Amino acid sequence: MFLRRLLLENSVRFPHLLKSEILQGFDIGFKKKFLNTCIVRTYPEPTTIYEQGELAHNFVLLAHGFIDVFYAGEDGLEVFVTRIKKGETLGEMETISGEPCAASCKTSENAIVLVCMPEQIMAALQEYRFIENITRIFYKRLLGDNKRKHLTQFGSVGDRLRSYLYVLSENGGRVPETQSYLANVVGCSRQTINRELALLREEGLIAQSGGDIAVLDRAALGRWLDT
Repeated sequence: MFLRRLLLENSVRFPHLLKSEILQGFDIGFKKKFLNTCIVRTYPEPTTIYEQGELAHNFVLLAHGFIDVFYAGEDGLEVFVTRIKKGETLGEMETISGEPCAASCKTSENAIVLVCMPEQIMAALQEYRFIENITRIFYKRLLGDNKRKHLTQFGSVGDRLRSYLYVLSENGGRVPETQSYLANVVGCSRQTINRELALLREEGLIAQSGGDIAVLDRAALGRWLDT
């Protein structure tokens, strides 16, 4: 019975989360307690877990899969912001501040998140190191946003495509998204995406098979954007 209960603990099921940035610098006891207090939620199908403009009642720590973040302007047009990978958090700023979500966040299929409730966050905020970790995460997001804004304004379509392929290939170097999806993310026509992908194939940076894109040199793709 004890062994079964131990195997059900989040820190045992998801040991990679012990290395999450939000838990950086804490002893193993604090890390395990924090993870084991969280609620596990699984999303077999892509699901919007945060809706832009609505309140967030908790924040999540991603255990498996990925989460895409989108921002919709007043004109209703939606832009891709970034992709959250395993071990990263979402919703902490909105949960702490009480402000509505700044963007919408949609999981991949078979995504697993650990949900951290407000009372758990407030208890953790009594530790200065936890505040330090959250502000460091926020700083990195702000820096990434600035780089993307600079790239959007001054970078070519090819540069923007390279950077987004770099972000989207975080999990295993494979990008299953369609050319229509990439065109929406980059902000150009599908025909332009097709031409740019052909150039990347010629450079040996990617390979394509059916609808999938295999990234062969991720470091070269990300030279304009370190995320």
